[in-house]
Amino acid sequence: MAINNNSLEMVEKDFNINQLTWFSGRAAATYKSEADIRATYSKVTHVIELTDIDVQYFIEDNASENQQIVAIRGTANKINAVEDAEYLQTKNSDLGVYLHDGFNKDSAIVYKSLLQYLDKSKEIVLTGHSLGAAISTILMMYLHKDGYTLANSVNFGQPKVTNTKGVEKYKFLPLTRVVDENDVVPLVPCVTLLDSIHGRYQHFGEQLTLLKDQYYAYLPQEQASEISLDSFSDNLKNLSVTQHFMEHYIQHISSKESGAIQVPYKQREKYID
Repeated sequence: MAINNNSLEMVEKDFNINQLTWFSGRAAATYKSEADIRATYSKVTHVIELTDIDVQYFIEDNASENQQIVAIRGTANKINAVEDAEYLQTKNSDLGVYLHDGFNKDSAIVYKSLLQYLDKSKEIVLTGHSLGAAISTILMMYLHKDGYTLANSVNFGQPKVTNTKGVEKYKFLPLTRVVDENDVVPLVPCVTLLDSIHGRYQHFGEQLTLLKDQYYAYLPQEQASEISLDSFSDNLKNLSVTQHFMEHYIQHISSKESGAIQVPYKQREKYID
């Protein structure tokens, strides 16, 4: 990824392998059949496939923690992959911000479906990969607006969903974005001349960057948002490279099971496959 380092100072952050394995397992499970999901996670209460938008999600009831867990499937086909890279922003009047048009539409459909299964007395935990991560992040906005309690959510390979003003409004949400340094999708949509209309796309949430072997880098919210204003224009074919697959994320997480080593973000290129 070609990003301006701007003399970023390293902020120390432990690599919580148990947490990342927990979240990544659920993000990966969204690509499986209902039978496989239920066989893997015994507390699953609902598996919903929204065929009109080719999105699947499942809900777990974690009674011991008074939580509901929502995991959302990401880029399942070519249409979803192209949608990740489209630029058009649209105003979401309910949330009061501009959002990526495709993610905005899909998230509204998922939220309408999801609401009937949620318990407002429980904390909501979200996760997803790719398109699923984008939807997960927008769902956090909806859930906050409607008075739900949000736990820290972790997603993987998320493209950008809103602009700078949207980030300023929702940057308080408890989100960790896990990105692979070789994954192009977290850099899309790319910078274009249309930025002058509604503003540049930007990420919010802290960022954990997976590097080769035991290495990783970390950026807190403000630093991560700053560097996400940079972008990377490349061919759409890069959206399908193996580095974006959920399996690749799981491999890079598991490679750190015996011990993870944090390196400064501005030196991360020394630790890339």
